[in-house]
Amino acid sequence: MTVLSITELKNLTAGLGTDHSLEKYRDRHRLAAVLILIYQGSHEPEIILTQRSSSLTNHAGQISFPGGTVEEADRDPVHTALREAREEIDLREEGVEILGIMETITLPSGFAIAPVLGVMESLPVMSANPGEVAEIFSIPLSLVNDLSRYQVDFLERDGKRRDFYILEHKDYYIWGATANMLRTLALMLNPDSEA
Repeated sequence: MTVLSITELKNLTAGLGTDHSLEKYRDRHRLAAVLILIYQGSHEPEIILTQRSSSLTNHAGQISFPGGTVEEADRDPVHTALREAREEIDLREEGVEILGIMETITLPSGFAIAPVLGVMESLPVMSANPGEVAEIFSIPLSLVNDLSRYQVDFLERDGKRRDFYILEHKDYYIWGATANMLRTLALMLNPDSEA
């Protein structure tokens, strides 16, 4: 289990840029951005996650990052991710250092999501918007960074099998797009990995 510091994390993600557009996905997808926010916890860096409200139309009850649909006034994915984080968990963007935007992922639900990676020096003050978020919690970066912890699960719908990654932590079952983005981050942080 490798424990990375925030400085090491910054060095390993130095190649990320923020000059990133979702425009090429606009014809076939709903555009969205999420904030993968890593802060310095008491023992090691941790990543903030939310459990979505069970009353939401899309991805109700699932574990996700703060984020949501791109709005017309949004300048770029970073703006979308920070605006949505403010709306969902009352996160103030002061103190968030944006490291860059990871590779866009597309979902069967029709979304194209830009994962925005950011860091903070300490746990920010947050409060859940009860209309959107049931719970805010965090998981250790060392768990996320351990590629052996990712398993493959599947769903069958309409006679088709769909495989996806899962990552379990305590009572949390992290799957689908969120687990995929976490694993993508782990691959960036482990450039010599064979996974």
